[in-house]
Amino acid sequence: MRLKNICKVLGVVAALTLVGCGGQKAAETTAPETTTVAAETTKEETTSAEETKAESKGDASAINVFAAASLKGAMEEIIVEYNKANPDVKIALNTDSSGKLQTQIEEGFACDIFFSAGKKQMEKLKEGGFIKEGTDVDLLHNKLCIVAPKESETKVTGIANIKDAKSISIGETTVPAGAYAREALSKAYPDLGISKESTGAELQEKLGLEVIENSNVTKTLLSVVEGFGEVGFVYVTDTYGKDDVQIIEKIDESLSGKITYPIARVNNDEADEKTSAEADKFYDYLKSDAAKKVFEKYLYE
Repeated sequence: MRLKNICKVLGVVAALTLVGCGGQKAAETTAPETTTVAAETTKEETTSAEETKAESKGDASAINVFAAASLKGAMEEIIVEYNKANPDVKIALNTDSSGKLQTQIEEGFACDIFFSAGKKQMEKLKEGGFIKEGTDVDLLHNKLCIVAPKESETKVTGIANIKDAKSISIGETTVPAGAYAREALSKAYPDLGISKESTGAELQEKLGLEVIENSNVTKTLLSVVEGFGEVGFVYVTDTYGKDDVQIIEKIDESLSGKITYPIARVNNDEADEKTSAEADKFYDYLKSDAAKKVFEKYLYE
C-alpha cells in the first residue's frame, strides 16, 4: 500500500511539472512583428490587417499606412515603385474596411497615413483630434458595381432586377461599400424602406432573398468567387486583374452617391522625427501624378 501511494504522489508531481513547463513556453511566445514593405518586397508579401495579430499595434520604425481594402492592389504597387527610389524607407501597409481602421486608430494603433473609402470615417477621426490639421484631402473617386462569377448563369443584369438572385453578398453597415450599396438599393426600391442602417436580416426580409454580410469588400468579392453569393456589391477597383469575376453593372452615382476617398496624415506620437518626415514625403507622393497613374489603372474605367 505504501508503494502504491508513493507512485501516486510521483505521478502528481510529474503532471504538475509538465503543466509548469507548458505555461513557461506560452509565456515565452512573442507576438509577430508588423510586416513591412521594403525595396525588395513583392506584392504577395504585403500583409493585410487580418494577417497582423491584434497584439501588434504598428512598427515604430516604419511608416504605418492604413488604407481601405479596395485600395490594396494599387497601394502595394505604389509602395514597390516608391521603394525603388527610396530603398531605405519601410512602409507597413494595413488594409481593411475603413470603419475597422478608424476604430483601430481610435484605440491607439500606430498610424501615420489614413486612406479611407468613406468621408464619414475621416470626419469622425477629425472630430476626435486624430488627424493633423489641414492634411485631409479628397483624393480619389471610385465606383460601386455588381459582380458575379465569370461563368455564372445568373439572371441578374443589374440592380433593377437584383431580386431575381437567390442570394447577394454585401458589406456590413459599417463598411462604406455596404452603406453605398444600401443607398443604391433604397433608391432602386423606394417602397421597401431600405436605409443605410438596414441589417442583413432586414435586407433579407425586404428583398426576399438570402443576404450574406461581410466585414470588408475583399471578403464580399471572395464570397461571390467561391459561390456563396450569387452576386455581390463591390468597388470597381476590387475587380482589377481578377479573371474569375465579371462586372454585371456599374452602379450610377445617382443611386449610390459619389464615392469619395479622402486621405490624411494622422497624429502618431510613437513616430520619431525621421519617421514623421518620411511619412510627410510618402503622403505627398500619394498625391502626385506618378501615384495617380497607378490609381487610375484600378479605378472607374
